[in-house]
Amino acid sequence: MKTNNGLKKIGFAALALLLLSTGCKQQLKNGSAFTDINWYSNDSLLVIQNDSAFSFMKYDTVLEQFFSPVKIPLQLTDSTMILSRYKPVGIYDSKHIFHVKKCELNTDTVRYDIKFINKRPKLIIYTDPFPIILSTDKRFEIEETNNFTPIKFQISEFSIGDQIDRSLLKTVGVYNYSNYTIEDCEHINDKNLSFRIIGYNHIFSIERRKIEDYKIKEVMNVVTEKLGNAPEYRPMRQWSKDSDYEYEFYRWSTNGVQIDLTRSKYVGSDSYKTLLNSQNWNLSYDDVVLQAILIETFKNGKPHSSIIN
Repeated sequence: MKTNNGLKKIGFAALALLLLSTGCKQQLKNGSAFTDINWYSNDSLLVIQNDSAFSFMKYDTVLEQFFSPVKIPLQLTDSTMILSRYKPVGIYDSKHIFHVKKCELNTDTVRYDIKFINKRPKLIIYTDPFPIILSTDKRFEIEETNNFTPIKFQISEFSIGDQIDRSLLKTVGVYNYSNYTIEDCEHINDKNLSFRIIGYNHIFSIERRKIEDYKIKEVMNVVTEKLGNAPEYRPMRQWSKDSDYEYEFYRWSTNGVQIDLTRSKYVGSDSYKTLLNSQNWNLSYDDVVLQAILIETFKNGKPHSSIIN
């Protein structure tokens, strides 16, 4: 009799646990984004299938093919996921071509967001160091989420993602990548202020040059307070044996934001260049999360040229 009661208690406990887990899944606000939906990377590789991460466990180095597909269930909350996938491991050769040697299981707890970019649903997974933006061929209605808040900076009243009047810019370089274009531009009224531009007039990154040494302390205080951590510091030295320059820098890298404060010193044999040595600093501002969203927004645009358009 006692045994039967014990079994009943175990049965009721198991049923309660099942109902609780089912209830949690149903209460997930973003549940429809992981029900009968496949999510793909930009190169059309399947990454998430329904509520599971899709990957390949093995790689044939002779045939140069992945095999043994596996699906590992996601562990989801409204703002985070535990993502487990097999990732390729290998080496780069002298021509910077990556050669896969094997696949290893990688598990991360990451934040994610559902956003609509160009009116299409996107799943943004905030992996380190670069976010993954996934697309689906299905349309569905869901509220956008805001689980990740960018830490934004302004340099000369400009920030990454802002639109800028093209009449203020002079294009000095153009980079046509496989599906998007970046322009190097200078501000026509301030040659020490430069931008990288995407999508005709959206700021992709910012650089301020020739900052006087006495202003550096205030710059460092603002960045350190806003990002919540002290910078990595590298003292002035040559970074390669044959270089004619020494470099010194401070670097902050938090939540996708990277800010570099650098200066250089000529140590070569040209006496004229030695006379031109300056104690001024350059400040550069990048944000890989905002930049990934900008690329996704403006990819497949028309190519540009600094000579003819």
